[in-house]
Amino acid sequence: MSLDDQVLFSARLKEATQSDHREAEGSEFITTLMNGTRTSRDYVLLLSQYTYIYSALETEVRALAGDADLDPIFDLRLERLSKIQADLASLLPGHGFSNIPEPLGATKEYVQHIRAAAGDPARLVAHHYLRYLGDLSGGQIIGRLVERHYGIAQDDLTMWRFDGIDKHKPYKDEYRAKLDAYAVTPERVSSLLEEAAKGFTLNKALFRDLLTQSQQSALMSA
Repeated sequence: MSLDDQVLFSARLKEATQSDHREAEGSEFITTLMNGTRTSRDYVLLLSQYTYIYSALETEVRALAGDADLDPIFDLRLERLSKIQADLASLLPGHGFSNIPEPLGATKEYVQHIRAAAGDPARLVAHHYLRYLGDLSGGQIIGRLVERHYGIAQDDLTMWRFDGIDKHKPYKDEYRAKLDAYAVTPERVSSLLEEAAKGFTLNKALFRDLLTQSQQSALMSA
């Protein structure tokens, strides 16, 4: 595959997921969380569900360590689980939780899909791309807005800090170049495009379940 074809794949992936990306970002739960009309408890609920998703993703990624095609993409500095767990260790007790809330239905489906995707590494790469590049991009905005709107301390927002990656844009550009280099067969291209679309569908379902959970909790406490 020529360099032009590789660059075309990056553009193609972005274009193919643009509509799904907008829909996910426009989900009621996440938009209201970001505009300050929800509660810090809702953020804790979101972070709790991420525990299960990142645990599955990072377990499957580590299981493929040593693969020459995947190792350049699967940078372990991106891992979020330990950061999420550290944040929740502080946030859960302050929000009335003794344990991490159980996984929602959409979370269970997401986890199952990640584990199944590991059977085709290109599909796992798609989930890796969506989660971590999202965290390095829109995730940075989430961290700032959660701090501003809900008064969550910086020490409890380590989910959004990437040790050893000081300049996010150059890192993301390099990541995309590695992704381009990986997409060297029609089979990989097809798997990446299909799974990226599925990833946004799974995220939209998660936000719907979180909205329902939040609304039910509000009714119970009213």
